[in-house]
Amino acid sequence: MKKLKALYYINQFFAGIGGEEKADVGFSVLEQNKGPAIGIVKYWNGEMEVAKVIACGDNFINNDDNFQSILPEFDKLIEEIKPDVFIAGPAFNAGRYGVACAKVTDYFRKKGIPSVTGMYYENPAVKMYVKDNYIVSTPETAAGMRKTLPVLAKLALKLAKGEKVLAARFEGYLPTGHRYNEYHEDIAAVRVVDMLLAKLKNKPYQTEVPLRNFDLVKPAAKLNETDKIKVALITTGGLVPMGNPDKLKQAFSVDYGKYDITGLTKVSKGHYESIHGGYDTTIADEDPNRLIPLDAAKQLEKDGEIFEVINYFYSTCGVGTNVENATEIGSRIAADLKKQQVNAAFLTST
Repeated sequence: MKKLKALYYINQFFAGIGGEEKADVGFSVLEQNKGPAIGIVKYWNGEMEVAKVIACGDNFINNDDNFQSILPEFDKLIEEIKPDVFIAGPAFNAGRYGVACAKVTDYFRKKGIPSVTGMYYENPAVKMYVKDNYIVSTPETAAGMRKTLPVLAKLALKLAKGEKVLAARFEGYLPTGHRYNEYHEDIAAVRVVDMLLAKLKNKPYQTEVPLRNFDLVKPAAKLNETDKIKVALITTGGLVPMGNPDKLKQAFSVDYGKYDITGLTKVSKGHYESIHGGYDTTIADEDPNRLIPLDAAKQLEKDGEIFEVINYFYSTCGVGTNVENATEIGSRIAADLKKQQVNAAFLTST
C-alpha cells in the first residue's frame, strides 16, 4: 500500500539551526526529519510519512518581502512531492513562530493542500488565521509537545485521507467561528435541560452557543494639572541591571523587576541590558533609554511638563506571557504605584 505523504514546516530552533541569533536565517529543505517531524510519524502507524521538512528563521519569514521571495520554492515542492497534507509547528505560544506557521499553512491551503498547524489559544496568530485554517489547540509551551503531537497527527492523517472533519470539540482544533446545522437525536429542549442539570450537579457539559467574552477597560481620566503629574516608567521589553539579578524569565513571564534609579538622569549602556527572548536586543542595549525613557522623562520634569518621575522603574518580558499572568503582573505593579501616589505611567514595549 502506497504511503501518504506529509510536508512539514518548522522554524530555526526546531530545525537545530540555532535560537534567536539565527532568526534571520533563510529558507532551507532539510536532509532529514527534525524536531516534531520525528515524533509525529509513530502516530500514523505506517500509513503516512514525512516526505520533506522545510525550515525558515522566524524573523526571515515574517518579513513580507522574504515571504514572497520563497513562494516559488513552496510551489516547486508541491509539484515535486505532491503532498497529501501540510503540517506546521506546533508553535505553542511563540508569537512570531505562530504567525509563520499560520501564514504558511494558509498559503498551502489556498494551493489546495489540506493543511494544519497547532498553537496555544492566546497566540496572536490565532485571531489572524483561525477563521479559515485548522489550528490544533496546544498547551502554552513546548513542554506540552507529547500531549499535542497525537492530536495533530490524528487530524493531519484524517485530512490526508480526505475524511470528514468533525466539530472542533471532537477533533481538538480551535473553533473557527463557522457554524453548521446538524441533526441530533434529542430536540433542543431536552438538550438544554440536560446541560442545566449537569451544570447544577457540577458535571462536565458542552454548551452549543458559546458566548464571546471581552474585557472592558475604562480609560483613565485626563490629567490637566502638570504640577501634579507623578510618572512611573514601565517596560515589557525586559530591561534589567546587568546580570539580571532577579533572574526574570526571558519569556512566559510570571514576575516583574523593580529597579532603583534615584539620582539618575538616564539609564546608561553597560549598566543595563534587555533579557527579552523575543527580539534582537542590540539596539536596546546600545541605548537602554529606548525602553526606559528616563532621559526624556527627566527633561519633561525639568521643563515643568510633569511634576516628578519616581525613583524606580518596572520591567518584565511580554513575549509569550499569557493573559492570566499578564493581568496578575499588571495588577501587582498598579497596586505598588498607587501606594506611591503615581497617577501616570510611560509604558514601552518592543
